[in-house]
Amino acid sequence: MQDKHTWAVVLAAGEGKRLAALTADETGQHVPKQYCSLHGGPSLFGLALARAGALVPKDRVCAVVAKGHEHWWRQQSLEMHPDNLIVQPRNRGTGNGVLLALAYILKRDPQARLIFLPADHHVLAEDTLIQAMSSMLAGMPAHAREIFLLGIEPDDADPELGYIIPQKAAHTSAQGVRHFVEKPSRGVANKLIQEGGLWNSGIFAAAGDLLLELFKMRFPDNAHDILTTTARIADPTNPSWALGHLYGRISDIDFSHHILQFQVADLQVLPAPHCGWSDLGTPYRVAERVNLLSGNAPSANDPFGETAFLDLADAVSRTDERVAQAVL
Repeated sequence: MQDKHTWAVVLAAGEGKRLAALTADETGQHVPKQYCSLHGGPSLFGLALARAGALVPKDRVCAVVAKGHEHWWRQQSLEMHPDNLIVQPRNRGTGNGVLLALAYILKRDPQARLIFLPADHHVLAEDTLIQAMSSMLAGMPAHAREIFLLGIEPDDADPELGYIIPQKAAHTSAQGVRHFVEKPSRGVANKLIQEGGLWNSGIFAAAGDLLLELFKMRFPDNAHDILTTTARIADPTNPSWALGHLYGRISDIDFSHHILQFQVADLQVLPAPHCGWSDLGTPYRVAERVNLLSGNAPSANDPFGETAFLDLADAVSRTDERVAQAVL
């Protein structure tokens, strides 16, 4: 259900350590993956913001970013509403990013329902994914007390991805979840797909107060401390010393592993059709996507700011050259 209480939040505070060797710029500095592009044009972060902006008005598009990444996100968020840039002192896992967003947004809109999107994925058929997200929001009952997940219909049995196993193999609408499987072997992944398994896109939606209840139940100290601290912060773009101190001691939370997998009975999953989705999670998958796009002209249309700081196509090319030289 999309209304004046629907918000879209892009989670963009990750470090992208698995791609650190690939995402170093000319000076050797690591550029977080979400601030890179594929073949020039908008960064992955910019594309995610545009995706969010296709779902809700711009004044309800938010992003959670890390203070240490300001050099990159400052230029790429110029078109965002100033109150909608939520800065974490540091990255403490997706769960704390979700919790911090809830703390700020529920202060402004206690009836908020939110959809969360990763900032570092790439999609070939944007319209298909946006339509699937819109359908998920439109299909949420007005007073839903479940978390709705978007699963991607797999292109192949990728052993490096997470899988959501729905209650029924053949389905076109939202239904319950049996369980999650993280990074299965290729053989197991094939079986999961035969059972209707979907790739875990990391995209989910729920009522804000429901999510906050789950955090209070699973991580009461984190929830209490973040709510108490943010209650005294007027500007989410300027985290206080107190929030910085808190982030130095709170426990990390992985939202999927520490929250969702303990709430399977409260989950609904909606399948998204094949849309050319990739999490770009390994150098191999980045190279695979770069090669796929090699014949396409880059897009210069970035509605949310400047082009990226690093082109991953160039990074892959440099890596290939180093490998060739090593072989020679």
